[in-house]
Amino acid sequence: MTMRSSLLLVLFSLIVRSGSPLSIAKKPIRWGIVSAGRISADYVQAISLAEGAEQFMHSVSQQATAVAARSPTAAAKFASQYKIPNVYNSYADLIHSSEVDVVYIGTIADQHVELTRDAILAGTPVVVEKPMALCAQDAEMLIHLAREKDVFLMEGMWTRCFPAMKKLRQILASDEIGRIIYIQGDFGYNMINNPPDDRIWLPTSGGITLDVGMYIAQFGRIAFPGGKVKHVHASGTMKNGVDCSVMATVTYECSENESDFVDQDGMMQFVLTGAANTEERLVLQGTKGRVIVDSPFHTPQRLRVLRDLGRGETSETVHNFPPPEDPYGKWNNPGSIGFVHQIHEVGNALRDGKKQCDCFTWDDSLEVAQILDEVLVQVRTGGR
Repeated sequence: MTMRSSLLLVLFSLIVRSGSPLSIAKKPIRWGIVSAGRISADYVQAISLAEGAEQFMHSVSQQATAVAARSPTAAAKFASQYKIPNVYNSYADLIHSSEVDVVYIGTIADQHVELTRDAILAGTPVVVEKPMALCAQDAEMLIHLAREKDVFLMEGMWTRCFPAMKKLRQILASDEIGRIIYIQGDFGYNMINNPPDDRIWLPTSGGITLDVGMYIAQFGRIAFPGGKVKHVHASGTMKNGVDCSVMATVTYECSENESDFVDQDGMMQFVLTGAANTEERLVLQGTKGRVIVDSPFHTPQRLRVLRDLGRGETSETVHNFPPPEDPYGKWNNPGSIGFVHQIHEVGNALRDGKKQCDCFTWDDSLEVAQILDEVLVQVRTGGR
């Protein structure tokens, strides 16, 4: 082999490992699954649907081809159940394998930072379940590292990938309901009777805020593009050492110049609770009307646009976004079939050589982490 041939071979191997357009445009994207838990099982089922779903016919092909778990036995059982061909004895072995194009990290949140950092340093594109990190400082570190190493990184905010969310952005950009004044939403499910060893009671990563708070907090950057978080006020209750119920208000300083409205601040208010199953609906109120994201808003399938005709009078337009056909019927978590939308977005981003997804960027992740940081500090200390 000549020196020129050797150099070309090295260059090609680096291109393939980096997840560039050249490396994946002609072959299926191979997912490595880090953890064999319930959320990973749902994700693998969704990978199997992503290519077959009608709306994804022009998307890149994707397959779950490898898995690792806390024990080789658990990984082998998972692989057998979901027909995954390759089993690795450790997370590190999978992350460093040349047989995967992207890893999905579905472990408990306490492990997210270390495993994501390992993947980035290995040059392996990574999708990590939310929260990406348990504090904004660690999230910022991971983002900085991904930028420095030029590696794809996405926090798994799958809600942003749903077709309904893309339509919501279009509605807001069109000025159909005017400038957004406030967002109001709730998210709650009854966790009170969860067993003592459930992840929700973990002292570092447990509690309702780090479990579901990001679902509402991420709407701020949609409703107030270009706005900056000005204040966060939060209060709540604790149970077993973690936050159980939370009420928070986030104030945004917005940069738009509206002649008909002096106060340019926007507000986002949300309630989170682990003590009750709530409606889980979200409202974006504008100066000309409102958009209601119907329940369950974290897997949105219907938007209702109400335009003001006068006080107490509105006209309504409904936008429906039914989920893909479901050959499984059984999922560990409600709505998990919606993972197909995130998988589709990641596949397209990798095919195009991007290092982050347009639907949920690194800046989005960082702002959400900063909001949740402040919420948790105030709830745990009884407010300021």
